[in-house]
Amino acid sequence: MNLILCSENCKHQKDGYCCLEEYGAITDVISSPCAYFDEKKEGKTNDKSGKSH
Repeated sequence: MNLILCSENCKHQKDGYCCLEEYGAITDVISSPCAYFDEKKEGKTNDKSGKSH
């Protein structure tokens, strides 16, 4: 297991570390040095009703 420090606003970042469990699509985002960066969305919904939790 590798501990990769991360301070990006990414959905894979938790408690200062990258928690990407398996390789995803390479995003090629210019705003981040990480190839797997996926910006964390505010107001995330956890159910199909569309209500935020």
